[in-house]
Amino acid sequence: MLTEQQFRDELRIFVEKMNENNINWKLQENGQTARESHLVELPDGEFVTQDSHIIYNSTYQTPTLWFNFHAKTGAPIDIEIVERDLLKIPKTESTASIRTRISQYEHPFLGVLYYNIHPCQTSQIMKELKLGEGTWLMSWLSVYGQQIGLRIPDIQNL
Repeated sequence: MLTEQQFRDELRIFVEKMNENNINWKLQENGQTARESHLVELPDGEFVTQDSHIIYNSTYQTPTLWFNFHAKTGAPIDIEIVERDLLKIPKTESTASIRTRISQYEHPFLGVLYYNIHPCQTSQIMKELKLGEGTWLMSWLSVYGQQIGLRIPDIQNL
């Protein structure tokens, strides 16, 4: 588990390190969240915007990854396209897959529907990792960020 203060401290450091690696994360809401957006190409050649947010979940005392994909018109991309073409989740993937942990809820700051990776299993997964001081958030992102296609440099190079 991660206290909210630990989260904010690690989030600030994370944003600094990402920006040093030319990945444009920004702190928002007085350091309560970080946001990054970039273009992703669909198999048909169309580009969509991936918008990702890291927000502290006080109930589970872990970060939560909120994300969405939008067409250039601003319209959200349908979940079937998100799963198949963007997250590349096979239809035959097991019930333990990321598909079962993705939910769509109202974004806590924006008030619109966003996908998130539900944090209920985060503490258990993080207990299995050997974490050093100040590496909780980066280790968490190495597990969850890759699953949604976040651009994250090799954790060993940070």
